[in-house]
Amino acid sequence: MTKPSVKYSESEFEGLYIVEYFNLSDDRGKFVKPWVQSDIQDIFGNNFETYFSSSKKGVLRGLHYQLGNKAQKKYVTCLKGKIEDIALDLRKNSSTYGQVFRKTLNEMDGRGLIIPEGFAHGIFAHEKSIIVNFCDKVYSPGDEAGISPTSLASLKDLNIKILSDKDQSLPDFKDQTA
Repeated sequence: MTKPSVKYSESEFEGLYIVEYFNLSDDRGKFVKPWVQSDIQDIFGNNFETYFSSSKKGVLRGLHYQLGNKAQKKYVTCLKGKIEDIALDLRKNSSTYGQVFRKTLNEMDGRGLIIPEGFAHGIFAHEKSIIVNFCDKVYSPGDEAGISPTSLASLKDLNIKILSDKDQSLPDFKDQTA
């Protein structure tokens, strides 16, 4: 039997895991293996959609989520640069409801996050970055919602230089909970 190449650590948010996966650095460069189905399936499930995004320094993407039975679990890692992954717990019965989880991920450092359904998700680029997202369901544009990242006091320290028009028009968190 082969040794699993993926390890998980639970966070203070139920269902949100910090992932450590195989990575190797040597004179040639770096090699990472973030997805091994047999190692990740028990916690993540199946990967139905994978997408990559690049962001300039100071870009904040999000906070987005899918509604109802289209809600997605995501597994996120950074391939280039340095990002801060942001997850806002929207699960009303959760002990961490309304709280924000933040984790810095660096270029191919062998770490990622599994963010469960019920979280709004965003990514802030501390420098020019490339990110990969694995999703357990296919994106459904008609079932997307979001929370304005500027409405959260816990994100005020981010030096946001670019926020899309779409993300600027998202409702404040307090408006979602009223």
